[in-house]
Amino acid sequence: MAVSAHGSNPMTTPSIQRHKVLFVAGLIALQGLLLLVFRFEPRQPAPCQRPDCLRPVHEPRLNDSAGARPPPSAEWAAGTPPDWTRARPSSWPELVTALFNYIEKPHARCDRAARIGGQPNYKDRKFDGYKWVCLDPALGLLQTNSCLIYSFGVDHDWSFDDNVQRLQCEIHAFDPSIGRPDHRRSKHISFHNVGIGGKNEVRWVPVGALRRRQWDVRTYADIVRHLGHENRTVHYLKIDVEGSEWPMLAQMMTQTPQLLLNVRQLAVEVHMQSGSRGRPSLAAWKGYLETFLRLERMGFRLFSSEMNPYHKPSRLFADIDRQGARVYEMVWLHQPWK
Repeated sequence: MAVSAHGSNPMTTPSIQRHKVLFVAGLIALQGLLLLVFRFEPRQPAPCQRPDCLRPVHEPRLNDSAGARPPPSAEWAAGTPPDWTRARPSSWPELVTALFNYIEKPHARCDRAARIGGQPNYKDRKFDGYKWVCLDPALGLLQTNSCLIYSFGVDHDWSFDDNVQRLQCEIHAFDPSIGRPDHRRSKHISFHNVGIGGKNEVRWVPVGALRRRQWDVRTYADIVRHLGHENRTVHYLKIDVEGSEWPMLAQMMTQTPQLLLNVRQLAVEVHMQSGSRGRPSLAAWKGYLETFLRLERMGFRLFSSEMNPYHKPSRLFADIDRQGARVYEMVWLHQPWK
């Protein structure tokens, strides 16, 4: 068929119209996809502007000033530890009262506190992973290039480690659960594919339904000896190991107390048994209180105590009115009683 001198072949018009429709539809779909992405992209919290916040190393979201409150200033007490450090409760109500009275009343002295690290969970926006740190010169964290930090339990949140390296300390991070080999993360951070516990052992941990992963678990003393740090001060010891903190601390207190006394700040995420389905072990809960009181007797005063953001206060036991949580973020400073 001949083509008109004034236009294109009329048989091609439907094809052109179809391509136009497809093109417009594609643009609409692309616009919808972009709106969906930006609709659900988590907003980054504003970077911390206070002088007590360390600036982030990589991303502004690693520090957040919203809702941050420094630990309360303590009334400094000299002399011998008070009577409550020798508490011996004989019943569940007495035990729960004594335990939470201790947890909720930090009493160490710190003139310059900083909240370091942390990042929001992209699903529920809860801010987690930060640690309170005391930067008073007497505790030694400001001794650039000579301070030492141990960080047990990284998971996939490096916000504390990446931010605290601005102090230019030597940092050793440990976690067998993320499946990474030993490596240097940065000039200041060394990662070790090792876990912490109350004894040296190999653990086979389920990963999914059909696979298991081997974990190399060591005592604190074995790790310190391996790194050649027996005679060095550990200026900040962070422990976030999902329940393994109790056998670790028990082993340190009974077998190598001198290594614990070499620590200047001790930050522990403590996990206590649930009472939601029947009464948990009385012996275990007495052990929690005794661990805290032994720390006090060794010269560690509670500096900061907060409920983990994924937990809220509730009645842990139906027949006891006192409210509390099972997981707390606690920090002690080594400030021996005179």
